[in-house]
Amino acid sequence: MLLDEELDAWQAAGRCASLWWRDDDAVAAGPSLDRLLRVCADTGLLLAVVPAPLQSSLTDAVAQAVGEKGPFVRVAQHGYAHINHAPRGQGLGAWELGLHRGEAAVLADLDAGRQILESAFGHGFLPVLVPPWNHVAPQLHEAIASRGYRALSTEGPRTARELVSGLLSVNGHCDPIRWKGGARFAGEKKTLTSLVEHLQQRREGLVDSTEPTGFVTHHLDLDEAGWIFSEKLAERINAHPGAAWVSPDDVFGEQA
Repeated sequence: MLLDEELDAWQAAGRCASLWWRDDDAVAAGPSLDRLLRVCADTGLLLAVVPAPLQSSLTDAVAQAVGEKGPFVRVAQHGYAHINHAPRGQGLGAWELGLHRGEAAVLADLDAGRQILESAFGHGFLPVLVPPWNHVAPQLHEAIASRGYRALSTEGPRTARELVSGLLSVNGHCDPIRWKGGARFAGEKKTLTSLVEHLQQRREGLVDSTEPTGFVTHHLDLDEAGWIFSEKLAERINAHPGAAWVSPDDVFGEQA
């Protein structure tokens, strides 16, 4: 298999391929979240939560997510309300954290959202910002860092460890969902290819080898084929001596 060959190459080089798991759009508990937490009990999980519509059922579910090694879920901030503020019909894509409505409005939302999450999750909240649709205006980086956010997580290989001083960049690199035409599993070959591509580029020094490879799911949108793939991936990484899942605390810790 493509993945096994790549992990074998890491092992042969005396190295361990690090991967981490991010899941976006969390708002409330439910069967899909329950399944995600079962899958991630041995992988660790950064759960990107949308603050404005947050329901107490999610707070309770995260508090109860304790595995053999202790709590395995940490919460990140997924914007504020996951609402597109970019003008439609201009090919700009969807932006909540753009400058289309002014910097002050964006930062006010972020401040309000962070207060909600810190109050709800306490120490389970990490000061990590995951922009909806992976879009954030670069002009906001300094202001985001000044507010005490430790990291920003979007998509694609990072070009620098820090976007600005004190603000880490740790991204996702593989999404098993094909979004165009309705969310559905992208297929094993395509998904594995995107995952292995980043692993291979790291191993060969073509991208930052210290950035762990991010697997990004959306539990509310995964179909059965996507779930099966994700479950098998969790098991394969855990079973291979040349790879390991790293926890959000390790990825985004003070010394990360």
